[in-house]
Parts: sequence; C-alpha cells; structure tokens
Amino acid sequence: MRIHRRLLRGAPAKRAVPALFLFAASLAVCGSAAESAERPRLIVVVSVDQLPQRYLEQFRSGFAKDGLFEQVFASGAWFTNCYHRHAFTITGPGHASLLTGTDPAVHGIVSNGWYHRGPGGTMGCVEDALAPLVGAPSLDKGVSPRNLLVPTLGDALKLATYGKAKVFGVAQKDRSAVLPAGHAADAAYWFDENSGNWVTSKYYRDDLPGYLRNLNESSAAEAYAGQSWELIAPTECYRRDLPDDNPYETNFPPLGRAFPHRMPAQADANYFKLLEATPFGNELTLAVARLLVEHEQLGGDNVPDLLCIGLSSNDYVGHAFGPHSLEVQDVTFRMDRDLGEFMRWLDERIGAGNWTFGLSSDHGVGPVPELAMALRLRGARNPLGDATQLAARLEKRLRNDLGIAASGKPLVARAEGVEIFLDHTQPELIGEKLFAARKIVRQALLEEPSVAIAYTQDELIAMPVGGEGLPELFRRTMHPKRSGDVLFAMVPYVLQGSKNTASHGTPWEYDRHVPLLFWGAGIKPGRYLELASPGCLGTTLARVLAVDPPAAASVGPLDSVLQSE
Repeated sequence: MRIHRRLLRGAPAKRAVPALFLFAASLAVCGSAAESAERPRLIVVVSVDQLPQRYLEQFRSGFAKDGLFEQVFASGAWFTNCYHRHAFTITGPGHASLLTGTDPAVHGIVSNGWYHRGPGGTMGCVEDALAPLVGAPSLDKGVSPRNLLVPTLGDALKLATYGKAKVFGVAQKDRSAVLPAGHAADAAYWFDENSGNWVTSKYYRDDLPGYLRNLNESSAAEAYAGQSWELIAPTECYRRDLPDDNPYETNFPPLGRAFPHRMPAQADANYFKLLEATPFGNELTLAVARLLVEHEQLGGDNVPDLLCIGLSSNDYVGHAFGPHSLEVQDVTFRMDRDLGEFMRWLDERIGAGNWTFGLSSDHGVGPVPELAMALRLRGARNPLGDATQLAARLEKRLRNDLGIAASGKPLVARAEGVEIFLDHTQPELIGEKLFAARKIVRQALLEEPSVAIAYTQDELIAMPVGGEGLPELFRRTMHPKRSGDVLFAMVPYVLQGSKNTASHGTPWEYDRHVPLLFWGAGIKPGRYLELASPGCLGTTLARVLAVDPPAAASVGPLDSVLQSE
C-alpha cells in the first residue's frame, strides 16, 4: 500500500507575506490576469540524485508505459546531450547549479562541504549555526541557503510576483531540498535520519506545519519495517551484467547483497539509514510532496508556484551496489513508476496543461574501480593513500623544495578529496612564496601516475573565460574563497578518498552526462540533440513563467523547446 494513502493530514500552514508586498501583489495579479492565465500554475522540478543519461537508454526495456520516462519520450522534451559544466560533480554543486543557471565559481557551492580557514575547520554547503533545526532533536548543525551566493529561479519568481508565489523544496538530503529552492523559499523540508522525522530550520519558520507534525507523529517512516524490496519489473527487463550477489557490492545487514532485501522488523538505530538506501525513501519523499501540494494549495490560483523535489534514494543505492547492479536498475524502474503516478495525480488535482515539469540530475556515476581493473582498465581505489598520508607526502616535498626545516606547524592545512589547502598564515607562505608553494604541490601531484590533471588557483584565476575542455571545467569549479590552493583530478575509473562501491565527483563523461527533460505547459515535444546543461532548467523555466532568469545565470534558455506564442 502506498504510504501517501495512509498519511494523516493537518491544517495548512499559514505563510507570512510582508505587508509591504500585499497591496503591490494584488495590483500585479489583477493587472496581469490574462498573462497569468497563460502561464502554468505550478512548476515541478525533480532532481534525481545520481542519474546518468545512459540509464535512460540502457534501462528503457523496464520503464512502464505509464511511467514518467515513456510519457516524456512520447509527449515531452528530451535533451540527450546535457552535461554539467564543472569538474567536481558532487551533490551540492549539482543541485546549486540546476536553478541558479550558473557554476560553482559563481554560486559558491564548490562541494558538499569545504575546508574553512576560520574557526571550526569545515563548512557544510548548507550549514548555518544561526538556523537550528525544527522538528527533531538532532546533533546536526543548523541549515539554511545562506552559503549559496546567488539567487535561484524561485527567488526570481518571488520577486516577479511580489512574494505571492509559493516556493518549496523537499528531499531526503538537506542540501537537495535547500539549494534548488533558494533564499526566498517559503520552506524546505528534509528527512532526519536520526529520528525518522521530516524537519526544517528556523531560517524558514519556528515550527512544523500541522500536516508534517501529523506525519511525524504517525511514524510514517516506520511503516516500512519488515517490508521486502523485490524486483518490480518482469525478469527479462533487467540487464544481467553481473550476478545479483557479487563481491563488488556493499553487504550491509540486514539488507544483504541479493534480492529480496528485507527491512528490519523494527526501527532500530540503523533503520532510517537503511530506509534511505531503498526505493522506499523516494516513495516517502513523493508522499510528502503530495502533502505540500495539497496543504499549501500549490498551483491553486493564477500566481504560479514552484515545487522542487529531490529524489535521493538513487544515490544511496548507486553508492552501495554500483551502476551494473540489479538494485540500481530496480530503483530506477520504481522511480519511473512513482513519478508517472505523481504526474497523473497532479493532472487530476491541478488540471492537465496547467503545470510544467522539469527533471535533471546533480551528477552521474562511474564504474566500480575493481570491475574496471578486472577488464584491464586503469582503475584503482585510493592510490594516493588516505588524506593524512597524502598531506604528509606533500608536506615533505614542500619543505624540501622550499628549503624549510622539517619541523614546525604544517604548511599543508588539509588534503580534502581532490583539493589541497595550504596554511596561508605561515610566514613561509606569504606573498610570492604562496604562489611558489602552489606550483610545487601541483608538480608533486602530476608526478603521481594516477593523477590526470592539476591546477593552482593562480592558473585558474588567470585563465580566460570561455575556454574549452578540462581547463574550462576547472575554471568554472574554483571559487577563490572556498576552493583549495590546488585542484586535481584522477585518471578515469579511479576513486580517491571514497569507500563506496561506486562514486562520482570527476570531470569525466560518465559523471557529467545527465538527463534533461521537460513536459507540460509551454513545452514543445521532441528529442533534442543540441548541447545543454542542467543549469538550463532555471533559465528555460523562467521563460515558461515569463519572469526574469536567475540573476547570475551563465547559460541561456533552450528556446527550441519553448512553444511559440
């Protein structure tokens, strides 16, 4: 039984609209009633975490006739050449790019978190000590969109409607809910894996709306206890690239490596983390999305609204089981069916032709390194050693080449993934010495056989805008106040700094090539071959809404997909 049919419903939340906007907003709505009627009443943007474009081709035999993908293929728009424009294809930067229409060098979300040279040492991409969580006791730090440096489509829509448009984000991950929704959103909601509750933060509001309190009190997430995750499509629809139970997959009990995967009979300390790594997490997220549409009355009038949905289970499943697994195929098939059902429900509630849908992904995924190695490819896992080992080797090289004594406070502050941070407070790294130190680190990395490319901040800052290839990907990735002193990439099929079965984060095609889909009001159906990026979601949907594009957008709208007036 679908969980959304069992949810308790509370009273709709009241939204505070600044008094200054009320009179102007009423004039705007009355004065442009004809224009408003031509626009969709609701925009729904879905970001599927870890969905490479190739899945839409490879898995097509398992898509349902009434699922999302076949509906889009038949009557929507599909851009098959959509690529992220930055080098570090990670969740935070990907979600930030979707509806800002720009890159990490501009929007500032360079990773899921970065080394913070001030107190604290690290900064999560949506971390904000001034915005504590609401809805569950948690050890997590506060959350807000303040680290996002530029506006989103939702922010542009709020400005265009004098605050009357409603904008919400919902996802299992906080960053996946917060970053697409933007600064002026009415609220963003995400799943707290410590308590099983849906939560928000005081950046948005001081309490949860009644319908989410009811949902949490009903222990909706615990309804999956004891349920089995089984294959949903006919056997012949699945590619059998590897045995169902194979050594490349993560075996975390009690789910195991082979179907069926049974959830624990009771919600123990690990239960909610396990739930996220099954299709049940997506199903629960879409149930919350329905509650938002119902109780916030999204799409209920001629002032257009925006709902951003992040489906995170695909990422958890992909990390655990790898892209060649039956599990990844099945979570994709189930997502396809769940979104198809959600689309039909929106048609019934809002009316076919009254809303518009857009979908993309924050990143793709690479193969399991050990599988690549078995095929005699240059795969490897953590060839540079762990972060401490790498930092120690670079420290030794720096001191040797700079002629500095081998003792004292470290010059290398942090080796963070594929970035190296130097300690700028050290006297040995002041002025021109810092530039020299960065070059030494870059050269040391390039001498590693598993490192494909490396750049210093200085090189990237001096690089002309509008280049091509890997240099341009890195230039768009680097933010001088948040990125490392040296940025680098491993050769294809190599994972550095990850214990997951498979992962992403590289500038290679398998991580950057993702789907871009549109469907509904204002969209011209077809399969489009022109080059696009996920950031085109924000600028193209702004055109559909007849509002200004996000203020810092670096990519233009895809005019070919817009219905002519």
